[in-house]
Amino acid sequence: MVKSHERRRPGRAYENTSKEVRDIPKQHQDEWGRRQWKQVTGSSPPKMVGEAVYGVDPVLAALTIVRREFYALHVQEGLDLSSKNTKKKEKKGIEQVLQMAGNLGLAVKEASKHDLNMIVDSRPHQGLVLDASPLEMVNIKELEPISILEGKNSPLWVALDEVTDPQNFGAVVRSAYFFGATGIVVCAKNSAPLSGVVSKASAGSLELIELRSCRNMMKFLESSMSNGWRVLGASVSKDALPLNEVASGIPTILVLGSEGRGLRPLVSRSCSQLISIPGTLPHSAPRSGDIGLSQDKLHGEEFSSLFQLESLNVSVAARILLYHLIGPTGNLSFDKSHPLK
Repeated sequence: MVKSHERRRPGRAYENTSKEVRDIPKQHQDEWGRRQWKQVTGSSPPKMVGEAVYGVDPVLAALTIVRREFYALHVQEGLDLSSKNTKKKEKKGIEQVLQMAGNLGLAVKEASKHDLNMIVDSRPHQGLVLDASPLEMVNIKELEPISILEGKNSPLWVALDEVTDPQNFGAVVRSAYFFGATGIVVCAKNSAPLSGVVSKASAGSLELIELRSCRNMMKFLESSMSNGWRVLGASVSKDALPLNEVASGIPTILVLGSEGRGLRPLVSRSCSQLISIPGTLPHSAPRSGDIGLSQDKLHGEEFSSLFQLESLNVSVAARILLYHLIGPTGNLSFDKSHPLK
């Protein structure tokens, strides 16, 4: 026999509230409740004309470079820059953003934290959301002819082969900008859009670095190779050249594939050389038979290479490869006048 639910007595919910809440005068409790209810139900998120660029670094970079059109800057109401909890860098960045918005004549509108959370799907906005037009990429078929010039830093472009995860995309862009890569080339289709999520993941570097797209990655790589560019594809293949045997200081296109799948076969074949990151496989690591891989398909060193590189996501692999190919004697972005410093 099913028992009926116990009927709640009036005031029972109040009895179950914490002592701290009960100690607050009833009038103040009612006022707090009305404010919370109004914030959640009585307000509506600001209507965006373009897309949301959020966070101190992305907004500051966007206002500095001015690649977008700006419609409004939404600032969290009651933002207290004098609070001890506010980081010094973050406080300075917000002050710079507000000053630049004033210089540009950009409308600054206050909004509740709840409304800003609604705009950016509760991602960390640090009290700033910029309503701006989307970033645009120039479509290209190839990179211009290049030759090695003595005494000059050789350019390096990063080509992303169908990287669809915005966090990985942004992290690669951040590393590429930091190490001084010339720019990013992506597939026109099946790539993460240049959204506010990518800009935030890149710490604003998306707003600063050169961006290009191509309709056919294979043709782009082959045409660029004929123009004197070395094309290196990151791979776990046993035929890949270990990174420590790869020469630096040569005009290069570094090709990175999506996490999990890697480079597409046709893209791999369009590279002049496949390269891999050597590592040390721990003794406790599983062997081929432990994860259902036949000994006929995968053997010792090949499995070790696969296990080591697959344990690195694409953004971590990008940092290691870029450091070897460009830094530390390359174009590291240490300019003190940089908007994100």
